[in-house]
Amino acid sequence: MRRMKRLFITIFSLTLSLGCEKIDDIDIIAPPPTPPKPKAENPKPKPEAKTKAPEPKPEAKKPGTVLWEFATGGWVLSSPSIGADGTIYIGSWGKKIFALDGKTGVQKWAYVTGDFVYSSPAIRTDNTIYIGSGDRMFYALDGLTGTKKWAFETGGWVMSSPAIGVNGTVYIASRDNKIYALDGKTRSKQWEIATGSGVSSSPAIGNDGTVYIGSGDNRIYALDGKTGIKKWEFVTGNDVESSPAIGADGTVYIGSNDKKVYALDGRTGTKKWEFVTGNQVGSSPAIGTDGTVYIGSNDKKVYALDGKTGTKKWEFVTGEAKDARGNTTSGVSSSPAIGDDGTVYVGSKDKKVYALDGKTGTKKWEFVTGSYVGSSPAIGNDGTLYIGSLDEKVYALKTDSKGPAKSPWPMRGQNPQRTGRTPKK
Repeated sequence: MRRMKRLFITIFSLTLSLGCEKIDDIDIIAPPPTPPKPKAENPKPKPEAKTKAPEPKPEAKKPGTVLWEFATGGWVLSSPSIGADGTIYIGSWGKKIFALDGKTGVQKWAYVTGDFVYSSPAIRTDNTIYIGSGDRMFYALDGLTGTKKWAFETGGWVMSSPAIGVNGTVYIASRDNKIYALDGKTRSKQWEIATGSGVSSSPAIGNDGTVYIGSGDNRIYALDGKTGIKKWEFVTGNDVESSPAIGADGTVYIGSNDKKVYALDGRTGTKKWEFVTGNQVGSSPAIGTDGTVYIGSNDKKVYALDGKTGTKKWEFVTGEAKDARGNTTSGVSSSPAIGDDGTVYVGSKDKKVYALDGKTGTKKWEFVTGSYVGSSPAIGNDGTLYIGSLDEKVYALKTDSKGPAKSPWPMRGQNPQRTGRTPKK
């Protein structure tokens, strides 16, 4: 009886302490639900992930587009040279030699000479700039500052452009009928030889140090670079203003005002072939990777010739233009330059710069300047083309090339520094 009473009391106590939910007919009081966490009255919004707006892509410039131009104050028949840091060096008929920033065209310095500058600069590895002038002087300038290091006086205009030997000897020519070899550091004369007339052609140096050059006495000379002793001479039918280009096998290619292009054996001077054009050939040859020889003529044409046989592969006809006096100008005295994609670039007296397909001669594009273009183009390592014009300007033009062709002689002076020397094999 007492046990039943205690059991009743226990159940009754549980009933009071639990809720009202029934499980198996037993009322059980469920625990109250856990209250939700209070929400913040003003919850801070999560910062949105920032996405950077895409930068507008620069508009691609078409080949032949002007990147910059620089006014020199005088005709530009000199051809540009390119320093190791991309600086452009060039002379002007306005009695000045300029150093320009290759990317912007901004003038770095200008050196004033005593007369016109037709000669093109050659650049030594220590950044010395060698160039001649119509004041009969040949100059060595500091490429960084334009300061004169030394000057050498000749007996006539120095229209020829210099070449630099592997030992630093500088070879120049003058309208005083002479060819000189000078020590590049001290200007001391190592030798000189006299030709039969004034010399406007520029020297080219072979692998063995032989110096090749044309003269107004209708001859092409091969000279020992150390002594100046004549190895051979070749007689053409008229004066030779064109400058030589040297092929991979040592063949010397050059034009003459007798309306011909010649290929000569570099060791003996023996003629391998000749090609007849329709007018004087003052342009200097460039040689492609496959040995093709590219050269202009005053018959208004640019020619591509087989380097072994002289057979014409193609010709491209340029146009005519009127100068400031109303006279007709035509012909190609500019020397071609070849890009690494095989494009051939050349100026013309019809006031244009042309880009031609090296295999077919088809015109890719043209650029019109304000006057006759006798300057020869140089191609930078980024493919930019630099050239001057008689409109008194220097131009930097966009191309599709990525640099000069890796060929025996891709431009006048062999390379953008215009050292005029065959590269080491």
